[in-house]
Amino acid sequence: MTRIEEFGWRGELEGGIGRVVSAHGDYYHLVCNEAAGEIIARKKKSLFTRMKSAAPENMRPMKTSFKLPIEEGSAASVVKPMTGDFVRFRYNAQGDSLITEVLPRFSKFERRDPAARRSAQVLAVNFDTLFIMTSLNEDFSLPRISRFLSLAEDMGEAECVLLLTKADLEGEGKAAGLEDLEETVGGRARILKISSLTGEGLEDVLPYVKPQRTVAFIGSSGVGKSTLLNVLAGEELVATQAIQEWSGKGRHTTTSRELIKLPSGALVVDTPGIREIGRIDEDDLFLAKGVSTHRWRVK
Repeated sequence: MTRIEEFGWRGELEGGIGRVVSAHGDYYHLVCNEAAGEIIARKKKSLFTRMKSAAPENMRPMKTSFKLPIEEGSAASVVKPMTGDFVRFRYNAQGDSLITEVLPRFSKFERRDPAARRSAQVLAVNFDTLFIMTSLNEDFSLPRISRFLSLAEDMGEAECVLLLTKADLEGEGKAAGLEDLEETVGGRARILKISSLTGEGLEDVLPYVKPQRTVAFIGSSGVGKSTLLNVLAGEELVATQAIQEWSGKGRHTTTSRELIKLPSGALVVDTPGIREIGRIDEDDLFLAKGVSTHRWRVK
């Protein structure tokens, strides 16, 4: 198996295809078949082509609502590479390689950008399973869960799993409204309950973390994304921080997206904690925060 296949590529093998494992400004760390480790690549706007290549047949989205690829020539058709993307690049063994094209994404999770009323902010791409993570403490929120699930309806052909973390806190009665959870989810996702502290339910997570498959972790700060990642890796790959006792909420631990390959061969996109979430087709600038009771107006 080649290196790019280990990192999730299921298309025809050819030179100049890589996957972004981290991004730092206009520089990107790629894995590819041209080098054993990671290479550094950059993009140059004057040479950056539009999304015109076809994704492999078994990596193409099937839902008609998933609008990719965009017609060539439109202003929105130039897409900035991000962690998880498959790209075409020109390899340079003596220096920085050059990314020339972002290949069509077969799945994506996006929200309205809090800094721009009408634009979308993509949070994760090219994942086989989306873990929407929420903890069973004071920060548990049915409105927020419903909002995440609504956004996940347009993510492509990936599977959605609602992961209830910190199950060891459930007995303390901190997850008000848990009895209404199944009605809120409404069959849009499988519900799993786990505790990284006690190991409860972790065996139900293992079928999703398989070699060459990508899982994306999405959730608020402090829900246990980094802790679960460390448990699955069998070592401390990322730092974790304690919950703030006065608020029951977590501090930001992950500050940037990174694609991590686990010892099992599975791939995880760990994302920063999300404080605000909104759809890009709303009339009003409503942002789901905490246990917000705003009425959502969607076209």
